[in-house]
Order: sequence, then C-alpha cells, then structure tokens
Amino acid sequence: MTTTHFSWRMPVNVRFGAGCSDGLGEALGQRSALVMAFEPATRLGLEAQWRAELGDLLVDWVTVPEGLSSLDNARTLAARVWPALAASPGCVLVAVGGGSTLDLAKVLCCRPADGRFDGVAMALRGNAPWPELLRAPLWLLPTTAGTGSEVTRWATVWDTESRPAAKRSLDEAWGYAERAFVDPALTLSCPAAVTRDSALDALAHALESLWNRQANPLSDRLAVQAARRVIAYLPDLLAQPQDLGLRTQLSLAALEAGLAFSQTRTALAHALSYELTLALGTPHGLACALWLPTAWTLALGRSARTDASLGAVFDVPAAEGPARLRDWLQGLGIDATPAAFGITDADARVQAALQSPRGRNFVGAQ
Repeated sequence: MTTTHFSWRMPVNVRFGAGCSDGLGEALGQRSALVMAFEPATRLGLEAQWRAELGDLLVDWVTVPEGLSSLDNARTLAARVWPALAASPGCVLVAVGGGSTLDLAKVLCCRPADGRFDGVAMALRGNAPWPELLRAPLWLLPTTAGTGSEVTRWATVWDTESRPAAKRSLDEAWGYAERAFVDPALTLSCPAAVTRDSALDALAHALESLWNRQANPLSDRLAVQAARRVIAYLPDLLAQPQDLGLRTQLSLAALEAGLAFSQTRTALAHALSYELTLALGTPHGLACALWLPTAWTLALGRSARTDASLGAVFDVPAAEGPARLRDWLQGLGIDATPAAFGITDADARVQAALQSPRGRNFVGAQ
C-alpha cells in the first residue's frame, strides 16, 4: 500500500456565514481598530453602522479608491494608515472590500520601522530585502466571492510605475490574516460584472490548483468542490443577484478555492492572464477564464490523478472538459478563445508563460 504524505498550512481563524461580520465589535473586545474599506461601504451604511458599534475604538476609517491594488495606491494610503497604526499600539487593521482592498491591507499591515515606503517598494520589486517591519494584527472581510485573499499569504501589487508595468507579489508568512470573516451578506451589493468576474477568479483558483505540481489529496478535494459550486450556482446567481442562498454558495466556493490554492499557488492560466490585465485593463477573473480551456487541454494525460479530478468537475471524462467549459463560459457571454481578445500569438505566449514561476507549477511544464 502506498501512503501519500503532505503538509497543510492554514493559520487563519475563519468565521463563515451570513451575518457573521455583525460580531466584529464583540470579537475586537477592547482592542482598537483602523478600518480600510472599499468605496461603497459608506453609501451602503456600513461605515455608520461600524462607527456606532465601535465608538472610540475606531481609530480611523480609510476609504480605498476603486481600481487595482497598485503600488501607487499603497504609497498614498500608507501616508495615512501607518501614522495611525504607530499612534495606536495593538490596533487591528480591519479591511473590508474586494481583493484589491484586501491585498493593499496585507501590504500596509506591516510598516517599516523608519516609516518610509521606499523600502517596501524596493522589496516588492525584488531589488532589496524587506526592511525591519512592525506588524499590526490583520482582519479581512471580503465583499466579493472570488480572490480567496482572506486565507492566503499572498497579495498582488500592480506596479504601473515601472516600465514596462509589472505584476508584483507579496509572498511572506506575515501576509496571512489573523482572522477572516466570510459573510455572504456583504457580497449582496456586488454588481453583476463584479459578481461574474470574481466567481471566475475563484474557478480559476480551483482549476489551477488541480493541474498543479504542488497538488495534494485535500487541495484536490477542496478544488473540485469549489469548481463544481461555481459552475452550478453562478448562472443562477446572475439571474437572481439578491438570493442570499446563492451568494452563500459562491462565497463558500471562493473560500474552498482559496484554501486549495493557498497550498499550491496558481499556474499557467494566471501566468497568461497578467499581460491582459496590465495592457488592456481586462478584469483579472475574466483574463484568467480566457485561458482556462487552453490550460485544461494542455493538462490532459499528464497525471492520472489530475485527469480524475478534472473529470469530476463536470462528471465527464476529463478530455470532454475543455469543450464543456467553453460552452459554460459562452453561456455567461464569454468567448473563451484567445482570438476573441485579439490574441494572434497564443502558442508563443503559452510557451513563454510555461517558463515563468507560475507556469512552472503547471503539470505540463518541463
């Protein structure tokens, strides 16, 4: 008998369920909090609710501008967040928003001892080691069902200041949050496009975890469950956006996918997606989805376990999966072919992506 050994890394204390974020004040106890919140939080009444609940324990409410989790946005926010954290020892940095807000909070929860942002920028670019950092406790509350950032150690930072622009990654153990509150009710305000593209990101995380060299039996199980949930419930949710039960299914899918790829990292489809987001502004989930049928096709036959897991996503032989996935995406209004996005050199892009750090995670990489 062959025994499979693997390790599981999951330091985040996760609370899940509709309304679970209502217990934030009780969970904080007497600790103070600085909130970084996505822009709609004020309009939706969340700011007024939390100000009333937290009272003097709320050190500051910082609105995060819409858009990418860019290095420039991180620098601007640091000028306000870091002095407030320095003045309130033990203060919890609470981030509520989509993946961009959560990723920015991961960068800002650790402030340099000298208070200067330049050292952080240089470390993210790989030009210098991390400076001495002072870490604030980090609590994350996602308002989208997609990135899984609340349970991973990574943050994506888009460096639009460099030429050419580049995607940077925070990849440190201190990127894990202390606590995560996954409240599907917080996703009810998501517009249709954000709901769709966030769910596509979760689907990409699940599939990328399956065709991954770092996959293990537990990550496979979580990833298959996540992919099946997205496929089963996303079309219905887009037709019934205020259905909390459907929102709960998608939030659970995103959480499962986040737990799965927290062990494996992403792979080929993500490596191929970054250029579309930087060059064309294509939403990240959509940019990943474009490449999923291609990556699935290239993964076929590389591993019996991978084929079995992929077959379980649609309950068909794995070889039928790419066509099934393209049809499903077409039902969402997405033509998942590179040509539909003006890409005429798909094969060359794939070969280049296979040499990247994410591409080398792919089961089909040499």
